[in-house]
Amino acid sequence: MAAIHSFVVGSLAALLLVAMYAWSPRSYTISGRSIIVKRLAGNVRIPLGGIREARVATPADFQDCIRTFGNGGLFGYYGQFSTAKLGSCTWYVTNQSNRVVVITSAKTAVFSPDDVDGFLAAVRASAPVPLPAPGEPLSGSPASRTFGTLAGLLVGGAIAIAVMAVVTFAMLYSPGPPSYTLTPDSLTIHDRFYPVSLPAASVDIEQVRLIDSSVDTEWRTTARTNGFANGHYRSGWFRLAGGKTVRLYQAGSSRLVLLPPKGDGAAVLLEARDPEKLLREVRQEWSGRQ
Repeated sequence: MAAIHSFVVGSLAALLLVAMYAWSPRSYTISGRSIIVKRLAGNVRIPLGGIREARVATPADFQDCIRTFGNGGLFGYYGQFSTAKLGSCTWYVTNQSNRVVVITSAKTAVFSPDDVDGFLAAVRASAPVPLPAPGEPLSGSPASRTFGTLAGLLVGGAIAIAVMAVVTFAMLYSPGPPSYTLTPDSLTIHDRFYPVSLPAASVDIEQVRLIDSSVDTEWRTTARTNGFANGHYRSGWFRLAGGKTVRLYQAGSSRLVLLPPKGDGAAVLLEARDPEKLLREVRQEWSGRQ
């Protein structure tokens, strides 16, 4: 169950990341009296008919900002937002330092082109706009021009690749049974995520034995409480059908070496390449401690 849960959660997370990246703005094109937002998931056209404003955004534009139905940071800021000054507005933003406000009779939209001056000039060349504030260009750019959101896309793409790599690694990780080091004083389990050194004095040596979780149903795992799990490997803390919480290191076999604690500690369930050999070694090394 823990492995299935991990696979499902990992798959959903990967799909969510891909979807959020696909809906993020990639670039803007001003053509045919419209701003076209380029996205992997499909382009969005914002007509410039009835345009009222096209200007650099100010901090006052975003006071009391509320996200009503949008993405608030992962690969950009896009979707529906509301602010005290702009009211309901649609964002297509990847870089908050370059925000531009365009208000038409139909909607209020926020963009973040890398070339802010060029973007505003192209908008004004494409549709009549009231005069801008002093210092902003009037026009002069072609009426059809593409403006990138390169900085935001590079960062978002790098994050997407890193996250997808982690998710892929987690889903495919299959190291086999962990190696171990046994000494007269301890058993050290060499696991990438949850290594542990188990003192011999903490183990009830007389009760060390082999179990088969496919037969001994009380030793079947029902939930992961603090551990790693996929379809190939599980390590860390897991809850069992019998209600106990144990340290588990399992690579696919149901035959595990049980190392029960003395007193109220947690048991350790360890899969080994040769479980009978591990059982003999533990009893030989630690037999004189009882």
